[in-house]
Amino acid sequence: MARPLTKTEPDGVLYARPSTVETQIDQAVQLSVTDLRRRLLITDRNDPSHLRSECLVHLVREGRRSGDQARMTAVLPILLGRCEANLRVTVADGVIPDAANLRQEILDNLAELFVMDGSGDFPDELDFYECKFNKAFRALRIDAVRRAVRRSKRSIEVADMPELEVESTPDAFEDAFARVSETFRVLPTQEWDAYREPFLQAIEALPPDEREAVMLVHVLGYKAESEDPEEETAATRCNCTGRTIRNRLTRAAAKLSRFKEDL
Repeated sequence: MARPLTKTEPDGVLYARPSTVETQIDQAVQLSVTDLRRRLLITDRNDPSHLRSECLVHLVREGRRSGDQARMTAVLPILLGRCEANLRVTVADGVIPDAANLRQEILDNLAELFVMDGSGDFPDELDFYECKFNKAFRALRIDAVRRAVRRSKRSIEVADMPELEVESTPDAFEDAFARVSETFRVLPTQEWDAYREPFLQAIEALPPDEREAVMLVHVLGYKAESEDPEEETAATRCNCTGRTIRNRLTRAAAKLSRFKEDL
């Protein structure tokens, strides 16, 4: 039986998954990772074996709670892929300014919900996604679009402000090798030699934003972010927030964990 939800409606009534979702979750949690991956390939929503997004949310949450990395690795990329396909239509290029970055921001916001699940001010926020995923994701998308509109208006207001002269700084990569992690500094072992090249190829195959985050944080030793505005971090190098860096690392970890599992 699926873990009970704890989020409540304004009138105090607990959220409840549709019975069809409950049934599908009960079946899906019994699947082996191999069988689960096979089911995840079914994209026809009319197929009885198609796994609903509400079910995928539950599987990712349970995988995280139980430390089942293989299950999370199998499910989360599929869920994010579905959301990305939705955003390419609802936040379309040529219709909404800077649509590509806005789509990424929305996906980052969704990934952040999984990262923060069970903690923070809204520990059960994902309960809604287990009940009515499309409605919940639509609200997330609309909120992000509205914020983008407000930022756009703010940008117009400050467009005429004089630019501040920025002092040049030395190339941050000048001493990169001095900050390489201990893992990459140790002498190669026979075991490491056996899979070093495939592993490096797996990193190279990551999307550019994820690959850059991995290299900056886990190879070059940058912090994801810093309270010191003068400190150069992965976030400042990539011109984004620390949260975005962490979300990119989360997505990269899922892909690299799958690679490790296949070795």
